[in-house]
Amino acid sequence: MTHAHEKQLQILARLHYVAAGLASAIPLVGALYGAWVLAILLGKVPGGTTAAARTCAWVVLGMCVAAQLVGLGAIGLNCACARGLGSYRNHRLCLLASAVNCVFFPFGTLLGTFTLIVLCRPEVRASFKQSGTLGARVCLDPPAGAPSPTALKVGRDG
Repeated sequence: MTHAHEKQLQILARLHYVAAGLASAIPLVGALYGAWVLAILLGKVPGGTTAAARTCAWVVLGMCVAAQLVGLGAIGLNCACARGLGSYRNHRLCLLASAVNCVFFPFGTLLGTFTLIVLCRPEVRASFKQSGTLGARVCLDPPAGAPSPTALKVGRDG
């Protein structure tokens, strides 16, 4: 992998942290709006509420909870992607996070598209494969001097 690819991945990793910071506005707004709706449901808002208003408030409260989950998921996915891009791990997770970011217009769309373009380059994909799935090397052959698996005793006595 060239120096330009490494620099692009580092820039994209930083931008994914920025995207996680921007995505933190989603649960914050959802929590504030949910607190306001909860105040309506508890009768703390002057003017009284009708049965229809209470039903609508429960629906809106459910939407606030959904916004919380979406926002927290976006934050976690962007942080995991940024960490993966910085350490050349979890190629599939980075692809997934980039595809999901395309939904958040306009910044997420640009970030997701550029990240997908960089991640689909053969040199970049190869560098992710060299680092391994979890950063550990998989060794199928036992080290020299180690007993073979067929030589190990299996049974109750050891």
